[in-house]
Amino acid sequence: MLTQVRKIGNSAGTIIPAPVLKELKLREGDSIDVSVGDNCIIIKAAAGKPKYSLEDLLKKCNPKAPKNKELDAWEQTKPVGNEI
Repeated sequence: MLTQVRKIGNSAGTIIPAPVLKELKLREGDSIDVSVGDNCIIIKAAAGKPKYSLEDLLKKCNPKAPKNKELDAWEQTKPVGNEI
């Protein structure tokens, strides 16, 4: 398939034809990996998004980190409606 390099702001880009997007199962907004090899531009679908468990995320938290003042104030605010 033949396509053109086009000016996009201060950069350049190209349109990826729909059949290529379909074959690679890519959609608008997906991440891709772009590299150069053998005088060719190589575009690959990026590895899938990492999956985290709540336990993994909590392990990265510092329980001794100082609280944000706004969060502390929000936690001390009394209910004003039917929140509880």
